[in-house]
Amino acid sequence: MDYSTWKEKQLLVTNILLDPLNPRIPPTDEQLDQNSLIAELVNHDKVYELTRNIANNGYYPAESIIVVKESNKTIVIEGNRRVAALKLLIAPEAAPADLIPKFRALSNKTDINKIKTVKVVFAPNRQAVAPLLMSKHTKPQVESWKPLMKGRFYHGLLQTGITVKDLSQEYNVSVSDIISFLRLYKMYRIACTLDLPDDVAKIVHNPREFNATTISRFYSHTVALDFLGISFDAGDGIVGIIDEAEFKKGYKKLITDIATEKVISRTIDKAEDVKKYLATFSEQEKPDLSKKGSFTSDTLLATAHEATVGVITKPKQVVKKPKPKPTGLIPGHISCEVNNQRINDVFNELKTLQTAKYANATAVLLRSLLEMALCHYLSVSGELEIIIQNEKQKREKKGQKLEKDWPPSLRLMLTHLIDPSCPIIKNNPNLLRTLKKFISQKDELFSHDSLNFFVHNQYYPPNEDMLRSFWGQLEGLFQIILVEPDAV
Repeated sequence: MDYSTWKEKQLLVTNILLDPLNPRIPPTDEQLDQNSLIAELVNHDKVYELTRNIANNGYYPAESIIVVKESNKTIVIEGNRRVAALKLLIAPEAAPADLIPKFRALSNKTDINKIKTVKVVFAPNRQAVAPLLMSKHTKPQVESWKPLMKGRFYHGLLQTGITVKDLSQEYNVSVSDIISFLRLYKMYRIACTLDLPDDVAKIVHNPREFNATTISRFYSHTVALDFLGISFDAGDGIVGIIDEAEFKKGYKKLITDIATEKVISRTIDKAEDVKKYLATFSEQEKPDLSKKGSFTSDTLLATAHEATVGVITKPKQVVKKPKPKPTGLIPGHISCEVNNQRINDVFNELKTLQTAKYANATAVLLRSLLEMALCHYLSVSGELEIIIQNEKQKREKKGQKLEKDWPPSLRLMLTHLIDPSCPIIKNNPNLLRTLKKFISQKDELFSHDSLNFFVHNQYYPPNEDMLRSFWGQLEGLFQIILVEPDAV
C-alpha cells in the first residue's frame, strides 16, 4: 500500500464523526448516535484518562488520525478514542451525565482554540486501513482488542467482498485463526438472538461483561457439537441437523450458564469435563436429537434480523420550556466532587439558599466556598506547598520566620493560580484573563476587593444581580476546583 498518496488535511473536530462500526463498540441492531458512541468509549475504553492527559500536557499528534469519506461524512477509522477525548474537551456536555463535571473541569483547563482543529489523513476506504489497525492492535502497549472485537473486525472486512484467503495473505494471519474469530463472533450473534430472561440478556448483550470465549472452549469439543445437533462448515457457519427449536433450547441453557458463571472455561477444558457438564442438563433442557430438521447460522440470524433490525422508535417531540430562574446562586448543572464535607455543605447551602432574599448570607458563603475549595485543590495537587515554600524564602531574605500553620490569603492563592509556573489553568487564556482582571481591578464591581467588601464592609451591601454576575464570571474556576484533583 502506498500511503504517501493519502491526503492530509486540518479539520474541525466537530466535523469528524466517531465510527459506529468501531470493533471496540458492541454491535447493535440500531446504529448508535455520536453521544452513545462517546458514552461507550468513556465507560469502557479509558477515554477520561486520555482526556486528562491532553488537558494537562496538550495534544501531541504522535500518530495520525485516519478517516474515510462515507455518504459525504468524515468517519474516524483509527483514532476514535483521541477524537472522543478532543470532542469532550470542546463540549463536555456530551459526556455521560454523571461525568460531565469531571470533563467540564478538564475543559476549563484547556485552551480550546488549540484543539478545535486536528490533522487527519484520508484513506481511500476502510479496507485500506485494515493492515494498520491489525498491526497496531496486536501491540501490547495499545488497548488490545478482545477475540469478539477481532471477529467483528474480520466480519466487517468480509462484507466488502474480500475473502478469508485474501485476508490471510494480505495481513499475514492464518486462515484458521481468522475462521476461529469469525466462528466465535457468529455464535455470539446467535446467542444474542435467543429468548433469554431479562437479567441474563442484559449480561449476554454486553460483550464486555459476557465471557464469550467460553463458547469457543465449549464447541471446540466434538461431544459438545454432537449434543447440540450442529457442525461447522468449511468456513465460519454452522449447519444444524435437528429441529431449530431443539438447538435453541440447549444453546439457551449453555448461554445462561455462561452468563451466570455456572460454567467457565476451566470447567470445560477437557472432553470429560464437557460430558460432566452436559450431564447437568435436565430432560427439558436437552436438545431432542430425534426431532430432525435443517437450519444454518445464516438462517438463524436472518430470522432474527428481520424481527429486530430497522424498527427504530422515533423520539418523542420535546417541547422546550423556558428555564426558570434558579433560587440559589449555583445552577443545577454544577456539582461538587470534592472529598471534603465542609466544602460540600457550603456548596449545597449556596445551591438552596434564596439569593434574592438572603443576599448577605449568599455573599459570605460565596467567598468562603471560593477560598476553601481553592485551598483544598491547591493542597491536594501540591501547589499549596509551592506557595508556602515561596513565602518562606521571602521571609528568610528579610530575616523573618514563617509561622508553622501560616495560611495563604485568597489573593495570594489566586495570584499563584495565574502564575505561568502553575499548570492548573495555564492552557485556558480566557479564564486567565478573567482572573487577572478579578485580582488587579480596584474600582470595578467584579474584583477580589469587592468580594471582600461584601463580607467586611458594612457600607457595601450585595444584591442578587451583583452576586449572579460574580458567579457567572467565576463559574469556570469553580468548575475546576469543585472536582477532586489528582494527588501528587
